[in-house]
Amino acid sequence: MPTLTLPSPRSPEALPDGFAATGTGETGEELDRFAHTCTRLLLGTDGMTTPLLEAWVGSAVSVRRMSHRLVNASEAPAGVAQLLEAGSEEVLLERRSVLASANGTELSRNVVVARPGLSAAAERCLIDPSAPIGRMLQAAGTGRRRTIVEVGLHTWGGVPAAYKAYLLWHGEQPLATVTELFNPDVVPATLRAPLAPAGRS
Repeated sequence: MPTLTLPSPRSPEALPDGFAATGTGETGEELDRFAHTCTRLLLGTDGMTTPLLEAWVGSAVSVRRMSHRLVNASEAPAGVAQLLEAGSEEVLLERRSVLASANGTELSRNVVVARPGLSAAAERCLIDPSAPIGRMLQAAGTGRRRTIVEVGLHTWGGVPAAYKAYLLWHGEQPLATVTELFNPDVVPATLRAPLAPAGRS
């Protein structure tokens, strides 16, 4: 799985090589750049992604691979500590996973970075590989509110792929950042052709 760096909505310079920067927090205009309606819907929703993926592929979605580790906030992907309002020495939990359809097709590669100390129930979810994180957090009573901070293009095996990054909340406190990169063979990443300048045909 590629290393994903979560961009801060106020720090577009934090994007690594390979990102086609699509915005600095104003996601509506960036969503409109995607040609496919379903892609715009998937990237623009502030609800759970998993049910939309299941409707898209017509099968249940499950966790195919998952790993987790503890990292200092200063070592987390760029922009994460700022979004989580975490001090540089605070210990965060990083979860990486791949979601797949019933036939084994990889659908998304996901990176979650969380403040585990906010909720013991959320921490248990973050290290549990049995189900997608969104459903587990909601069942645990948290992570229902989401704020999208970025949508755009990254790469999947060298091919442009759509991604979204958002913030999950535990009450009024930021709980986790989530970056989801979608398989372009499933979720089209085609952009609309740019409009011709005024006065040209």
